[in-house]
Amino acid sequence: MRVKPGPKVDEADIKHERLTLRVHSDLIDILQRRADERNMSRSAYVEQLLVAWVQSDPRNPKIDQKGKRVENYPSPLELMNQNSMLFGAKWAKFNQIYALLFGQSAPARWVDEPQDHWFGED
Repeated sequence: MRVKPGPKVDEADIKHERLTLRVHSDLIDILQRRADERNMSRSAYVEQLLVAWVQSDPRNPKIDQKGKRVENYPSPLELMNQNSMLFGAKWAKFNQIYALLFGQSAPARWVDEPQDHWFGED
């Protein structure tokens, strides 16, 4: 087996999962053009979009730009309990993004009933 030259990557930082989507060729064309504008691969561009979406939802654990959970960072539930005003502001911002994308507000039960939704607790 041939190994590509380059810097050694920490095992914890290796991306092991693959995501495959079936999409219309017109969407691929748009994504490719936007990726080209940013001088990045289409795959890296889509990954950046997904990471940004996950980071915008305050119910999710904190992740870095590669999508890896940030260790020793308080869980979303802990953050909500520590500073409900800050959590509320983050929720309001997420709700705006959600409404822009989906044409309706995010379901209130997602934040009103945190025990029923994943807040990064294992």
